[in-house]
Amino acid sequence: MEVSTTQNEYRKPDNLAGLGRRLVGNWIDSFISIFVMFPVMELAQFVGFSSDVAKILAFCSGAAYYLFSDAMPNGQSVGKKLLGTAVIDERSYLACNLYQSLVRNITTPFLSILDWIFIFFGSRKRFGDMLAYTIVVRVR
Repeated sequence: MEVSTTQNEYRKPDNLAGLGRRLVGNWIDSFISIFVMFPVMELAQFVGFSSDVAKILAFCSGAAYYLFSDAMPNGQSVGKKLLGTAVIDERSYLACNLYQSLVRNITTPFLSILDWIFIFFGSRKRFGDMLAYTIVVRVR
């Protein structure tokens, strides 16, 4: 019986997105999630919800965009679409799904800077990417 000595090592793709594109894309998506809140709050108050309920709805809508934006078509949030990047499953290379988008983005508010420190290591993945088994690649 012959035993294979090859190891399954992580091999990063040639088209990983650069740190600058990733950072600017994250900023764009953060601003969008903040700006989503204003019309939702105004609409909720116009419909007749109390100010407190309108604020909660506004916050939830902004958080929903931020948490699930990477599951938009082709794994591209608005920021990623503008910068030519996409979030994909590192094993199948399919676009990021809702669950993966939630897992990769939920770490950011809690770990923030610490989460981004991981991006400087060899695989260029944030802690959120590691948990969700995703990578960010250039698509153009």
